[in-house]
Amino acid sequence: MEKVDLLIHSAGQVCVMPGATGPQRGTVLGTLGLVANGAVAVRDGRILAVGPTVELQTQYEAEEVVDADGRCLIPGFVDPHTHIPWMGDRASEFEQRLAGATYMEIMAAGGGIMSTVRAVRQASVADLVADNRSRLERMLALGTTSVETKTGYGLSLEAELKQLEAMRLLNEALSIELTYTFLPAHAVPEEYNGRTDAYVDLVVEEMLPAGAEWMQQH
Repeated sequence: MEKVDLLIHSAGQVCVMPGATGPQRGTVLGTLGLVANGAVAVRDGRILAVGPTVELQTQYEAEEVVDADGRCLIPGFVDPHTHIPWMGDRASEFEQRLAGATYMEIMAAGGGIMSTVRAVRQASVADLVADNRSRLERMLALGTTSVETKTGYGLSLEAELKQLEAMRLLNEALSIELTYTFLPAHAVPEEYNGRTDAYVDLVVEEMLPAGAEWMQQH
């Protein structure tokens, strides 16, 4: 029998993408294959085989064996757009929206993105990690295994790098996989109101090079 690291067996259904050679797109997203009483063999962190339990149990000997006990086994969800890590909340703005205020009106009054920017700037790296760890843990518990995270709520070099550092620490601490997006041009910060060109210069000349250097180092 062939050696593997992990064998999950006796799943009521294993969801697969028959014939897929890469990411599914368009109408193909609706094409699913279901293996009844299925099993999955894993070696070196990669799926080696998927098939009926009776077949894989006779082909593979595993260091770790998990009985799925009739549960469904599906690929992890990938969330390609989040704004983790952030601080604070904007729940109060729902009432303003219900009263007819537009998003731009709320933002002009100091709410919207700017409300979150102020909260992120006031927070420490430890605050960002603690506040967002629970969010990521809930996502993982509900089946999301890969998450895009981004900056863009700092809008200063120091605060943007602080968000990147929080992402790195969260990625190291949790089994969920994080990818990083550096987004210092998410909005123009309040201190640059009426001076958009100056903020763009800051982003291009200082922030993007610093973000690129951080990415290369991590």
